[in-house]
Amino acid sequence: MKMNTLWFVAIATALCGCARPAPEVAYRQSLNSPGGEFAALPPAVQNSVRAEAGMAEILDISKENAEGAAIYEIRFRNADVYPPLYLASDGSVLNSDLTVAVGASRDTIAASTGSGVSGIKMDDLPSNVVETIRHQAPTAEVDTLSRLTSEGDIFYNVTFKDPRHHPKLLIRDNGKLVQ
Repeated sequence: MKMNTLWFVAIATALCGCARPAPEVAYRQSLNSPGGEFAALPPAVQNSVRAEAGMAEILDISKENAEGAAIYEIRFRNADVYPPLYLASDGSVLNSDLTVAVGASRDTIAASTGSGVSGIKMDDLPSNVVETIRHQAPTAEVDTLSRLTSEGDIFYNVTFKDPRHHPKLLIRDNGKLVQ
């Protein structure tokens, strides 16, 4: 019995001597996943990706600006079956030379993020303008967005679906609300 206890103590001591603290890891880049990036895409772009590729595994998503318009490039893990997919912010499928291959559906209101008639979506706005809209009317549903230019200054006119509770906003491109 003493021999078994002695062996147990010897093995436990040896194992405790092998323990080391976990090394500290410093992350040098963001921890974005393709799923998180997909969720941040405009609803029309998400719908087009699902329509074109179903549940294919996304490898990478990148956003470029071509002539003032947002262009999304979606790369898939199985590139042999799913070549890169190029999409405009309205959900139009583009060829690799950025010409329209399949146009987006013509909704009068684009989800709850802006007007399809004016061509401007919340995703196209400067981040300062989006923050001002969310601060001024956090629960309001956007009806229309339009861009105005006056003497070199850029403004965004925002109207809501319920104008009685949420009056329209006029916001400078730097996010400052015009009274």
